[in-house]
Amino acid sequence: MITHLYQIYVNNQKCALFDGSLKGFKAALEKLDIRFENILRPIFGDGLLGTDVEREYLSIKGYQVPEAAASDCDPLGIYIRIPKNIGSPDDPFVPPHFTEDEL
Repeated sequence: MITHLYQIYVNNQKCALFDGSLKGFKAALEKLDIRFENILRPIFGDGLLGTDVEREYLSIKGYQVPEAAASDCDPLGIYIRIPKNIGSPDDPFVPPHFTEDEL
């Protein structure tokens, strides 16, 4: 029986919900097209303490929201940072030390 739904925040935007299990967390990430293996140091609220995902994953790979910042964060949330792409995928790659005149 599900007692709580936990939120996943990507770059501080609520993007998904899951049931607190590691399987549910992985399924929610899959729906967001985020590879579980690529997540580095997720931040989580104290409401996740004791859940399957906290025991099996977050206590090893992540860290809990510091007490000073706890009022600004969702206690039932996991915060993931995904770097933004600085160029469009169709832009040709040009090393930074070349200009178009030198090509």
